[in-house]
Amino acid sequence: MGADPSDAPAGVRDLAGFAESPALQLGGGALSVLIGVLVLAWPGATVAVIAWLFAVQLIVAGVLQLVSAFGAGRGGGGRVLSVLLGALSVLVGLLCLRATLQTALVLGLMIGALWVLQGIAGVVDAASSERGAARGWGIAAGVLSVIGGAVVLVYPGTSLIVLTWLFGTVLVVVGVVLVVRGLVVGRHGAAAAAAGAADGAAPGAERAARP
Repeated sequence: MGADPSDAPAGVRDLAGFAESPALQLGGGALSVLIGVLVLAWPGATVAVIAWLFAVQLIVAGVLQLVSAFGAGRGGGGRVLSVLLGALSVLVGLLCLRATLQTALVLGLMIGALWVLQGIAGVVDAASSERGAARGWGIAAGVLSVIGGAVVLVYPGTSLIVLTWLFGTVLVVVGVVLVVRGLVVGRHGAAAAAAGAADGAAPGAERAARP
């Protein structure tokens, strides 16, 4: 029999609550859009600049994915997958900071492979754990990540200008989808909470109305 969440320490309950919050997806999506815009708009961006921007995005996104693993709605398999992908994202982000790996070819291979893995995992996670419109947006984000990663893997040694546009465009598009998904999840959560409060208040009102 599973443990009652109310028996968990307050810090664990707070972390689980944050892990299920739409703010997690909104934050990840907003960061992706911001880094994507910076990648596209940075004048004369060098490989080192692109590597540092991606390092920030991958490390923060990895930490957010690690936090999301603590969501109470996740099963054991989904939790392990989130931990592995979050750790991998942080690792790739740290590797992007190494000067010896800051080449267009290496960055393309590392980030492309990571995007494909994250996209596949995102599709599986959304299909198995999400409901309604949130599922569709989650699957869309995963598919876009897979497509973007595949394109980068097919042309890993392309020119820096082309690689920059590929990276930036994928980040912006996927980020926008994640923001929309977070808004949808938040709206559904608020509606469910309001419905639950109304259902809980109904019996009390009935009892009060009795003579």
